[in-house]
Amino acid sequence: MDQTKTTGLVTLPGAFVGAIFGGLSPLEAGRFQIVVLASIMAAGSVTAILLITLLAPVRMRPAPLR
Repeated sequence: MDQTKTTGLVTLPGAFVGAIFGGLSPLEAGRFQIVVLASIMAAGSVTAILLITLLAPVRMRPAPLR
């Protein structure tokens, strides 16, 4: 979620302006901006869920070597 704040300030306005310069209408460029932000958040969510799923069985530290 913290990355979302900086994404909205830095990356997305560049994508928005680039889409407008590329010939899209401002409405379509706004949709593009929302899709990019949602994709970034979805990728972060999927990564978090996968890590939790994969690391959930590892709940205890291994026994010390003798």
